[in-house]
Amino acid sequence: MQSPFLHTLQPLWLPVASSLAGALNTVAGGGSFLSLPALLNAMKGSSVGSVSVQATNNVALWPGQLTSAFAYRDDLRRHTKRLLPLSIASFVGGLAGAWLLLITPNSRFMYLLPWLLLFAAVMFVLCEPLGRWLQTRREAHRSDLWLIVGMAVVSFYVGYFGAGGGFLVMALFGVCGVTNIHEVNALKVVTATVSIGIAVFWFIYNGRVVWFYCWQMAILAAIGGYLAARYSKRVNQKVMRRLVASIGFLTAAYFFWHVYGPKS
Repeated sequence: MQSPFLHTLQPLWLPVASSLAGALNTVAGGGSFLSLPALLNAMKGSSVGSVSVQATNNVALWPGQLTSAFAYRDDLRRHTKRLLPLSIASFVGGLAGAWLLLITPNSRFMYLLPWLLLFAAVMFVLCEPLGRWLQTRREAHRSDLWLIVGMAVVSFYVGYFGAGGGFLVMALFGVCGVTNIHEVNALKVVTATVSIGIAVFWFIYNGRVVWFYCWQMAILAAIGGYLAARYSKRVNQKVMRRLVASIGFLTAAYFFWHVYGPKS
């Protein structure tokens, strides 16, 4: 039985989670680790399926990518030649992932959800040491090719699921030689804007968005994303990485228990 105190706080869960999700997506990725459980909880007992919840979550968080991309404009100047090919790869991958999501049965998506979250959390933990190791062995003339191909693959995952996609993008940039954390964040936000943007269009076109929740989440996530982009350089990156990794593993554990645990 839920305590009266927790019952009183429950209406605040989705607004707070949406604001923090926009901020996390800007600084390190993983905002859906907070917003998706909150949205699933808000729609508990309704006739809305988990695929539509996932689609609504992706649409709601997209404005946060737009506002933070504007705030990162100075960090993008060193990579202007990469922006067009990265955007094309993000577009193709994001559309393919969004198409696959909408043809996935709700029950199958819920069984996949804990594994997707766990995979994203593990990749986030591994991305920094993996990037450092490969940086010493990479061939510079091949890095852009692998970056474009890898971006299409990662964007497919982003279009399908989204949560943890920022981790994979950061790992990809580290592998391909982009090591400045602020430039990585800026490029991550731009590619997410495109891959999630085309997925957003596809979800809206197919009528899979619950607008009542989407609008409030979108506004709060946009505010959180912009503020985080403005002040991210003051954040200790090691502390932030540990915090996001912890959130990822805890969220994955929660969904493993919720999906595969004993049913009352």
